[in-house]
Amino acid sequence: MTFRFIKDEATWITALRTAKLDILETVRWQNVDSLKKSSPALKWRRYLGQTGVFLSMDVNAKPFDDIRVRRALNMAVNKKEIVSAYYNGHAELFAYPQHPDFGGYFQPLDEMPDSVQELFEYNPKKARELLKEAGYPNGFAFKTQVCSCFPDHMELLPLVAGYLERVGVKVEIQPMEHGAYFAALASRKMTPGYFFAIGHSNPTTTLARNFRSGSPWNPSGWADPAFDAKLAEMYAIRDEEERRALIRAMTVEMIDKAPYIWLPTPYGHTAWWPWVKNYNGELRVGAVRPGPIYARIWVDRDLKKKMGH
Repeated sequence: MTFRFIKDEATWITALRTAKLDILETVRWQNVDSLKKSSPALKWRRYLGQTGVFLSMDVNAKPFDDIRVRRALNMAVNKKEIVSAYYNGHAELFAYPQHPDFGGYFQPLDEMPDSVQELFEYNPKKARELLKEAGYPNGFAFKTQVCSCFPDHMELLPLVAGYLERVGVKVEIQPMEHGAYFAALASRKMTPGYFFAIGHSNPTTTLARNFRSGSPWNPSGWADPAFDAKLAEMYAIRDEEERRALIRAMTVEMIDKAPYIWLPTPYGHTAWWPWVKNYNGELRVGAVRPGPIYARIWVDRDLKKKMGH
């Protein structure tokens, strides 16, 4: 098996279309219809993304140390419009930090407290009021880093910035190549904003990675000894019903405190040619373990040749 590292989205789409690739696991919805027309033999599977998308805010420095500011920025972004207009419906408004596939660990948005639901409603008027209460009647400006390696992020962030500018908050976008972007996270040299996506993994790990003090995957710098103690308690609980209740409560707590601008979770598409056998678009076994899937795939080279490739 050969993994091909292709930086440019147009190039990897062309590689799939011309059968230079047998499988492409991450096809954005924008490319699906054209591929179905140009390469009707391709097989498809649609799945809800396994990573949460958000704009992280540095909670240990002004202005983001004030929860009113963080909540204001969430209300300033029209997330439902992003689902309908940007993703053309190929996204879920609310699917992070818990994934809907996690069963009872996932609590739908309409079952969340009003204070959580409020963060997903577009309310620029209240956003301005909160900014004024926090001492920013004229707004403010901040920088945010984004990886140029993620086409979706490069297109989505300017839209988010546009919403924020309507309430007086200006975002200076700093695109970075992959190595420098993740080096900034590892060395904690991020800008006040950091546009990011983190995998769900599982109901416990998603909380620990994002919000445990000192976690290398905690871009907001969230540090709360009380929350860390709950994490330790969570890992010690053997009764699943009890553990589920605690995880749901901790999830509500962190969404409500808004260390991130929570953004919709897009659907992805996997495409593969018919000569790829013993494969149906599976992505992972367990958390992020594709090896057992790849080990069982085989290529029918006679069929590939028969189809002109």
